[in-house]
Amino acid sequence: MGYGGRLQARTMMYLRMHRGRSGFTLAELVVVIVLGSVVAAALYQTLVYQQRLYTRERSATYRHDALRLANAVLSADLREASATQGDLVATSPDSLSLRSPVGFGIACAVDSAGGKLGLFNLQGRMASLEGDSLLIYHPNGWLLRVREAESEEASSLNCPYAGGPPVELVIRVSGSLVGIPAGAPVRAFHRYTYRLEEIRDDWWLVRTDASRREILAGPFSGDGTGLSFAYFDAAGQTTTDPGRVARVQLTLVAESDPYEELDTLTSTVRPRNQ
Repeated sequence: MGYGGRLQARTMMYLRMHRGRSGFTLAELVVVIVLGSVVAAALYQTLVYQQRLYTRERSATYRHDALRLANAVLSADLREASATQGDLVATSPDSLSLRSPVGFGIACAVDSAGGKLGLFNLQGRMASLEGDSLLIYHPNGWLLRVREAESEEASSLNCPYAGGPPVELVIRVSGSLVGIPAGAPVRAFHRYTYRLEEIRDDWWLVRTDASRREILAGPFSGDGTGLSFAYFDAAGQTTTDPGRVARVQLTLVAESDPYEELDTLTSTVRPRNQ
């Protein structure tokens, strides 16, 4: 076999060995890699956007919840307060001290000489309110009295009529109880102060009394605008006298991370004033 024959045989053998094989050229591989990178980048951007959107919506929900809760608590206490009867203890642009209603009962036994009331149909916190104020019904007008001592045994007083409910709680108060009828409603009030306090680098609405602090809602803006009060008298003029307050404008500014976005809620509340 000559040279030409050998070359033809080798060529046929090479074709038989590589018959059915396929692959990509370098240019095709580069195109695939580039397209894959573009798709991956688009997917990553979509995931980042969705994560940011979720975070913003969650933060907005937290802010709105904080505003609603704080406004509900403050508005409820202000509506029950009577400035003319001294329920607004201290008023300032960034804090408020007042007597908050915490309990209710009905007087079925009155010991005028001993300064004691026997109560039944108790609601709320009536059993541990030493030093707090009581608003007691009297035919000539509501009486404001201060509780003096711890609760006594209910058996120390009895209702003056047969077949009635038993006395559930006996409390001693300061001042005269003469003329209070059986069946008079008794409302108990506790003094609270509302303000913002910094806790772990955030500002929260807290409610304090003489012995404890309760964290209510937050966080709020810490630049001095997070909680503010404006007080107006019956003529619509601003006043610094707690006894003349007829309307309170309450402003709350809630804050959230990581974007430091703010939401503001302003409401107007009229105290009871009776």
